[in-house]
Amino acid sequence: DKMLEHKVVDLVAGPDAYRDLPRLLSLLDSDSTEEAMNVQLSQDETYADILPVRRDKEALNAWISIMRGCNNMCSFCIVPFVRGRERNRPASSIVDEVRYLRDEGVKEVTLL
Repeated sequence: DKMLEHKVVDLVAGPDAYRDLPRLLSLLDSDSTEEAMNVQLSQDETYADILPVRRDKEALNAWISIMRGCNNMCSFCIVPFVRGRERNRPASSIVDEVRYLRDEGVKEVTLL
């Protein structure tokens, strides 16, 4: 709130706000008094329908995130606070991503 109030930034989006980006961006172009901010953490967002863009098309290995967040509250870690509680991706979306990577030439997959 303070950053928007003092005009340090125009828009604030948390890790689960990607679906709200079109609305947030439209607020910047409108006369709306609503702040362009969404930092709410979703209880069920897993990003299952988003396949990452592969930058290195020659790579033979890839990483696949199978969960988001964390239920541990380690004193040194910020993940539970910025990504929320642990939520697992549906197995079908993980298999779909593995198949996509296989079709792109990946030979080795590491599940994260």
